[in-house]
Amino acid sequence: MCDTNSGTSLKWNLTGVTVAGTNSNGANANQLHAPGFIYVDANYTLYVCDSNNNRVQKWTKGASTGTTVAGSISGSNGNSATLLQNPIGIDFDANGYMYIADYGNNRVQRFPPNSNSSTSGTTVAGIAGGGGSTNSLLHQPADVKIDDNFNLFITDLANKRVVKWAANATNGTVLINAGTGGAAQNQFNAPYGLVLTSASLNEVYFGDNTQRLAYLWAFEAANPITTYSTANSLQMDHPSQMMLDSYGNLYVADTNQKRVIMFCANSTIGQVVVGTGTSSTPTFGSPTGIAFDSDLNL
Repeated sequence: MCDTNSGTSLKWNLTGVTVAGTNSNGANANQLHAPGFIYVDANYTLYVCDSNNNRVQKWTKGASTGTTVAGSISGSNGNSATLLQNPIGIDFDANGYMYIADYGNNRVQRFPPNSNSSTSGTTVAGIAGGGGSTNSLLHQPADVKIDDNFNLFITDLANKRVVKWAANATNGTVLINAGTGGAAQNQFNAPYGLVLTSASLNEVYFGDNTQRLAYLWAFEAANPITTYSTANSLQMDHPSQMMLDSYGNLYVADTNQKRVIMFCANSTIGQVVVGTGTSSTPTFGSPTGIAFDSDLNL
C-alpha cells in the first residue's frame, strides 16, 4: 500500500460490514436498488444515490433503515421539482445544501438542508428533460462537485465533456471537451466519476467508463496530464466514483472488475484495496460508490 509522509502505510481490514441495504433489490426503507455514488459527512451519516429507485437515501450511523431526502419514497421517477430519474452523483456545499446529478432528467438539482421526499429541488444546471449540447444544457450528467466558491463541476457524459457552472449562472463553461470521442490520447467517450484537486491547480480527475481509463486533466488542455488504467496487470472496466485522500492518493471504484483500486500519489500503477478482480470469487458485486468517513473507513 501507499506510504504516507508520516512513515506509515495505509491498509484496510478486508472484512466489510453492511451499513445500508440488503442482499436484494427493493424500494422499502431498508433496501436499495442499483445504488450509485455516496457521500459521508462528519457525523458518519451516509447519503446514497439510490439510482434505480429514483431517490437519495440518508442512513445515520447504526441505522437499519434509510430516510428519503430527495425523490420519491416509493421509487417513482419524474421531472418535477420533487422527483428524480436515475440520480448518480452527489455532493454538499459548505452550507449543507445537497447537489444531485439527476442523470435521467439532464439536470443538477439542489436541495436544502433537512430535505425530505416532499421537498422541491432547485435546478442549478441544465433543464429538466431538455438534454442537449448547448452551454445551457446537459445530457446525462453523471457526477457533480462543488468548490468553496460554489462553482459546480459536472461530468456531462453524453456530451463527452466536463463543464463548470458558476453560482447562479444560466450557462455552463466547457472546461474539457472530447469532441466526437474516441480512443486517441486526447479523446474520451463517457466521463463519469469526478474529483476536484486544489482550486489553484485548475485540473480535475475523472474516469471514462467506456474507455476503461481515468485521467488527471488540466482545464482547456488538449491532452491529459496523466492517464491511469491498470492494477495488478488488469485494466479497469467501468471506473465509477473516484476520490482522493488527504495524502493525495487516488481511489477508483472499478465496477466491472469488482474491486476498489488505489493509485499512490505520483504513481500510475494501481493497487487493489479490496476485491478480487475476478467474477468467480468476487468479494462483492459491482462497486460503484466509494467514500471515506473521518476515521478513514472506506
